[in-house]
This record gives sequence, structure tokens and C-alpha cells, in this order.
Amino acid sequence: MKKLSLILICSLIISLTTACAEENLGISNNGRVSKAEPLAIHSLVQIDAWPEYQAKQDKFDEKNNFKLAPTYYSTGTDIYAQLQKADWQIASLGVSPAMMVLNTKKAELIGIASDESAANIIFARPNDPILTTTEPNGIRGAKELVQSKTFILTTASTSSVLLHHYLQQFNLSEKDISIQAMEPDEAIKAYKSGKGDYLILWSPYIYKAFDQGWQEVVNGKDLDLHIPMLYVANAKWAKENPDKLKAFLKMRDSYIQQLDATSEKSTSSLRQFFKTELKVTLSDQQVSDLIKRHQLFTTDQQNKLVSNGDLKEWMIDNANIYSTQGKFSKQALDNLSKSNFYITGDYLS
Repeated sequence: MKKLSLILICSLIISLTTACAEENLGISNNGRVSKAEPLAIHSLVQIDAWPEYQAKQDKFDEKNNFKLAPTYYSTGTDIYAQLQKADWQIASLGVSPAMMVLNTKKAELIGIASDESAANIIFARPNDPILTTTEPNGIRGAKELVQSKTFILTTASTSSVLLHHYLQQFNLSEKDISIQAMEPDEAIKAYKSGKGDYLILWSPYIYKAFDQGWQEVVNGKDLDLHIPMLYVANAKWAKENPDKLKAFLKMRDSYIQQLDATSEKSTSSLRQFFKTELKVTLSDQQVSDLIKRHQLFTTDQQNKLVSNGDLKEWMIDNANIYSTQGKFSKQALDNLSKSNFYITGDYLS
């Protein structure tokens, strides 16, 4: 009897030890492999990438059976170039590079990372008369102050959308001004050296401009624009991994709610995110301003914007401008529009 009891006890110990070992390996008791697999995310260093950053710090991703592997870039065109070189899963992009990816017919538009219209800003030097001249609609500027001037902006970015709508305020177009396009830090350096009349930047580079004492002329929200950052996914991978994609999008919700509440934890983490990934130190005031200038959407809010057609309208408005500027052919735009920009809400429920 004692021998039988000893055998049973030993068996139990072995079972428990094996179960613990399996758990550490990500294997459940029924033998199902549940080890967290890498989930590659290609993003800009922007506030809409913070939820994934913090989820990784909290190991909240692993609770959903994937392990976030983010890679950060300076511009959306850098991300697009990377997506051409290897298999990929998820990327966060502005409208222009997103359209380039969607035009391959191998991707889907699966979510909205943010609306960053208020974080796209046209800057002027402190003594520029444009800052003290106002149109009847309250927009700073005048035709004679804008026409023939040089605008420095970042290559193939949302800056183009803001500039286009701003010029329309004065019945002008891109043909009436000079445009110099370069990378964000290069643009800041050029403007600091005295080149150009006006500078257009997006977050978080706008805070480098504020630190220089440059003044805000207008931002996208002032012009009632919607300038979204979009989540696109490799269509083949998405179809094969719908639960993982749903879990990823849903995972962001609690962090978005933290930002909405501007909790001390979230603001402190945001500051660390930009310091770690972009070597930029933001003040408390700048972090607060950063949050106010962005609208991040929960999955429920995104689903509503998809189902009521708002997202498609935003895409059409932004895409038409890129097409007008010759950055996207009319044929490509027509094809994307007919395909509803490959927008799907399948992964938002």
C-alpha cells in the first residue's frame, strides 16, 4: 500500500512538473501549442504607436498569444520600401503610403490608428506678417503673403493634404508656390539655416519646431480636415490569422482609454516612448498638447467610422489631393475607389 501511495505521489509530482514546464513553453495541458508568436508591426514613432509599445512593456501581448515585434521608421515611405523587401503582417501608415500598399491588391485596410489633423502644422518665423494677418474666416494668412513663397515639407506626407487645403483658402494651388520636400529632421535643419518661408511638420517633429520658437500658422483641424493614420494588413496573413488580428486591434482599446483619461501612468510612458525610440524629450506641457492634437479610436469607434462610410470619405478627400498633385494616377485612384479602398471591418468586432 505504501509502495502504491509512493508511486501515485511520484506520478503527481512528475505531472505537475511537466505541466509547469509545458506552461513555460507555452503548451497547454491538452497538448495544444500556445507559445506566443512574433507579430511584426511597422510604425512611425507617433502617439498612435504607443498602445503597442506599452502593451509590450506590460506583456499584455503575450496574454493574447502573440509577442509584439515593433519596428519604427521616420517616414511612411520608409515603411513602404521595407514592405516590398519581405513578408509582413501589419503596418501603420498615412494615406499616401497606405494607398501605395493597397494598390498592390495584396493588402487590406483593417483599422484607423488615429486622426492626426491637428498635429499637422504650418509654421512661420516669429516676425512673419502672416501671423498677424487674418482672413474673414479666421484663418491666418493672405494671398499676397502666400503666393510665390517657398514651403518646406516632408516627403510624401500628410503635409501635402494640409498645404493643399490651406492654399485653397486663397484660391491658390501648388503651382502658385515653391515646394521643397525632404526628411523631417533635414527640413528642420534647412528652415533653421534660413531656407524657405514656411515649414510644415507633423507630430512629434512639431515640438522641435516649437522649441525653436517658430509659430503655428494653421493646423489641419482649423481647416476641418480629417488626416488619418491607417492600419493595413497583409491580406493573405490576415485571412489566415483573423483571431490574432482581432486580438491585436482589441488590445489597443484599454490603452486608448488611458490616453483619453490622461492618466499619470500613460503620460509618463508616452514621454519614455519618445525618448527611447526617437531621442526626443517632451515636457509635461508638450505631452498634454500631443494627446489633445490626436484622436485615437477604439475598435467600436473604428467600426462605426467604417460602417457609416466616414472612413471612405476621408480616404477619397486625401486621395484626390495626392492624385491632383500627380503623386497617384487617376486610374490607380479609380481602381482603389471601386474596391472601396480595400476597407474591411471584419477584424474590428
